[in-house]
Formats: sequence, structure tokens, C-alpha cells
Amino acid sequence: MTRHQPANSFSFNRFLSRYNLTTTKLVIPVLFSVGLVGFLAVSIIIDFNQVHYLTIAAGSRRGESYILSEAIAQIVAKHQPKIQIKLLETNGTEENIKSLEENKAQLATAQADIPTLPSARLVTNLFADAFQLVVTNTSGINDVAGLKGKRIALPPQGGGQFESFWMLAKHYRLTAKDFTYKAVPELEADTLFRNQQVDAVFRVRAPGNESIQKLVQTSNGRLVSIDQGAAMKITYPALDSSFIPKGAYQGNPPIPPINLPAVSVQRTLLASKNVDPSVIRQITAILYDHRQELANIMPLAANISPPNAVGGTGLPLHLGAAAYYDREKPNFIQENAEYLGFILTIVLLCGSWIWQIKARLEMAKKNRGDGYNQDIVKLMKTIATCSDMKSLEQIRADLLHKFERVVEALDQDRISPETFQSFTFTWEAAMSELRDRQLWLTRIPKKS
Repeated sequence: MTRHQPANSFSFNRFLSRYNLTTTKLVIPVLFSVGLVGFLAVSIIIDFNQVHYLTIAAGSRRGESYILSEAIAQIVAKHQPKIQIKLLETNGTEENIKSLEENKAQLATAQADIPTLPSARLVTNLFADAFQLVVTNTSGINDVAGLKGKRIALPPQGGGQFESFWMLAKHYRLTAKDFTYKAVPELEADTLFRNQQVDAVFRVRAPGNESIQKLVQTSNGRLVSIDQGAAMKITYPALDSSFIPKGAYQGNPPIPPINLPAVSVQRTLLASKNVDPSVIRQITAILYDHRQELANIMPLAANISPPNAVGGTGLPLHLGAAAYYDREKPNFIQENAEYLGFILTIVLLCGSWIWQIKARLEMAKKNRGDGYNQDIVKLMKTIATCSDMKSLEQIRADLLHKFERVVEALDQDRISPETFQSFTFTWEAAMSELRDRQLWLTRIPKKS
């Protein structure tokens, strides 16, 4: 005889499939997380083994900036082989800054008084350059104002030195109409000076510069005082009042014969903001940790100093350089240890309370599930002693009703999926026993 399932009956397999679908939804995020962790691990390994190639725009090959840049590239490669720096010769600061902006270079040396472009970030001060005006002994020039009506050789256009001269001229109320000038490379300017074809040369160089030394020692040249550095700083904050030390170019007789007033400006190292901060941090660390090695190659490296030692540039630090300079500063956790300790205590207490509440809820779910199972067990005992089909049909209706209640409890998160799975085994066993009991009763011969 074929029995049809009542219309309001439930399919155990349907609900078990639903439970398995829920489990699958949980597994997918776990697998995704594992994959993400694996991807990140591979990325870290690749990044760790990556070699970073950088270019530094370093100015003229004869200048101190270029020579120091060579030393920096050499020492960085020695102590961090995964950072390789090559040099780019340029006409000076303006071209260096432009190369940085156009990503032709990722590092650049620059005078602090020359405006930068948006990509530039400050790494460190390298050394102080001085405005130096060298005149011939027969020129009659005794100060900057004395350039009026004279001939002067300036550094090439496009360099920071060229722009610095016009800052100086403007301060002394001189214009291009007041003198004759030629903007030429250093060697050509020196030749014009020795041949008396110009009366003066202007340079922004560190005291002791080799080219200026030759001019004042062997080419009938002398240095002129530039004594309004403090006044110029009002208009140009990156400038400072300084002096060229007595004897900087010759000890006996001393050249200059006194500490000669001058204007100075920091020669800085810049980096593009797009360069990985970790790379710039490593370079900055090498500059300071191995400064003596640098100084053995290029003595001016001994003057490398943190940017905050000299103000006025208004240029933000590169994130990597800032990380190095802040390495010894207490971090947020150290600065707020007591406050954070209090918060942590509160969090731990709250966590403990939440854990206890969660444990109680889980216990309540378990107890509720155990209650459902006990109800089924009682019905199973009733089935075993039932002797008529009508009572079995009532028990069947009770089982279906209890299944509905348990499904509702699962949907409302009043029992756990594990409890539901346990219940279904008990419920299925009861339904199986019910079917067996019904089959047994149908086989009993009816009494006459």
C-alpha cells in the first residue's frame, strides 16, 4: 500500500541541506581569508628581495653636491645593496627639482632658497653653501653695490646659483641694466676672470671650494664681504647670516684675512614623495650612522644635519625621513601608557563580562536543545507502547509540530546549528520508529 506524505509535513533532508548551505557560506570567507594571507605573504617576500633603483639629480660634475652624491651612492650600496643609486649631472638646483617632478630622478640636491615643486620632500641638510663674490684686485669693487657698471660672470641659467645672485642683486637694488653679465659654466667663467674679461664672478659654494681657491691664490682675485645676511633673511627665510672663516683659502698669509661676513644657504637632499618611505628611511639612517665613512670620502659630509636644525625652507619632510628622525621619540602607546592601561583594563573586564554572557547564552541554547530532544525521547517511549493508528497519527502531528518549533528556534538563533543537527538525528529516529510501529500495527490480524 502506498502512503502519501501529508501536505503539512517537513522534509528532513531539505533542512539538512539548508544547514549544509549555511556551513558552506562560513567556509567560503575562511578560504578567502587564507588566500588573502597567502597573497600578502608572497607580496612581503617579493618586497623583501626587491632591488630599488634610484637616480639622484646632483648638479655639475665639478660641484660639491655631485661629489657628495657620489659618496652617498657608494656608501648606501655598501651597507644596503638592495638600494642602488645612479647620478644624473645637471645644471643645478632648478633642473634638479624639475627632474624630481618629472620622475627623471627620485632624489635631488638643492639649495634651500630655491622654490620647489609639489613632488619634492625634504630628507636632510647636507652642508651650508656661502654666497661668494670674487673680484679682481684692479676692479675697484669693495662691496655688492660696487658691481654697478662692472662685468660679472654668473653661473648658468637654470641653476640655483643663478637665481641666488638675483636675490642678492634685488636686495642691493641692482638690476640687469646696472652691469654686464655672462651666465656661463664654471670653467669658462674662471678663464674669463684670469684673462681680465670680467671684473667679478659669483658662486654659491661651500667655504674652501677648490675653484674659488685657485682664483684667490693664483688669479689675482679677492673675496668681497656680503654683510647683510640677517637683513636678507627677512625676505628670504632660507638664508642665514654667516661668515667665510679667516684662512679658509690660505693659511699664511690668511685668505680671507678676517672672518669675512657672508650669506649662507643650506644645500639639501630632496626625495620624491612617491618613493617608498621604507627606502628613504634606510637611506637617511645610512647618512647618519655612517657619516664618518662619508666624510672620509667627502669632508663636507661631516656637516649633514637634521632639517629642523635650520628653519625657513617650509618644505615638508619625506615620510621615510620623518620616521628616522622620530625613531627615539616615545610612540603613542608609550606616551599614553597609563591611560591606555586603564582602557585595556576596562576592555578586559567588558570582554570577561561578554564572554560570561555568551557562555550563559550558549548554555541556554544547549539546555533548550536538550529539552527538545527529551520531548522526542518521551514521544518515542509512547510510540513503543501505542496500539492504535489514531494515536500514532496524533504522535506524528506532534513530531511535525516540534520540528516546526525547532526550525523556528534555529532561525531566531535560540539554538545553535550543532544543537539543531543533534535534534534532527533524534527526530529522524522517532519518525523511523513511528513508521515501523504503523507498519507493525497494519500487519496484526483484526479480531473477529
